[in-house]
Amino acid sequence: MPQNIALIVFELFIMLFSICLHACAQAWMANRKGDPTARMLGRVTMNPAMHFDPLGTLVWPLLFIYFSPFVLGWGKPVPMTYRNFPKKNGEVISVLAGPAVQFLAAVVALLILVVLKHASPVNAGMIQAAELMSFRIPADFGQLPAIFPLMLLLYVCIVVNLLLCVFNLIPMPFLDGGRILMYFLPYNAAKTFEQYSFYFMIAFFLLGSRLIMVGFGPLLAIFNGLLRVL
Repeated sequence: MPQNIALIVFELFIMLFSICLHACAQAWMANRKGDPTARMLGRVTMNPAMHFDPLGTLVWPLLFIYFSPFVLGWGKPVPMTYRNFPKKNGEVISVLAGPAVQFLAAVVALLILVVLKHASPVNAGMIQAAELMSFRIPADFGQLPAIFPLMLLLYVCIVVNLLLCVFNLIPMPFLDGGRILMYFLPYNAAKTFEQYSFYFMIAFFLLGSRLIMVGFGPLLAIFNGLLRVL
């Protein structure tokens, strides 16, 4: 039980960090591409208060973590003004910056774990322990080394950031993937897509976990494979 509580704390902490990183990256990139809207609203920051969404950052993660071994959430959408971008693809690049930086955070955590793995023969066996514990699989690991909480935190960082990266790229009107899709759709099709966003949301709440696992499962398997061979 204490391990599960520690794991939940780690997951919620990393989720909040990832949400702030996602929003901050989008706001920063939008400003670089010519749209200062988000910067003027104070969104180029890692301060959680500026990105907090009551449903997505508090209620939904607590409900989701109760029914699932993972945590899932979102922050306030980063506002962008399309006409401010000198180039047409400026908004798309800015939106993509969010999932991209979450993927990068997972890669950095992977590299640090690889370094720790080779720092001590004891640490090498802790990778599997962190993997099992992050999925709440009961196991007796015996006496864990003092560095294990850090290794668990880093593995959770991989899992949560990959999960949120895939989640944000799902082509739904209220997610980054939907905003990117609307950029490539003809005007009338994009308006229709946006008009039915409520129904898409209902469908997502019913089938969303399966959609996420289609991308998340293979991606996590690649990272786990790299952890074993590097």
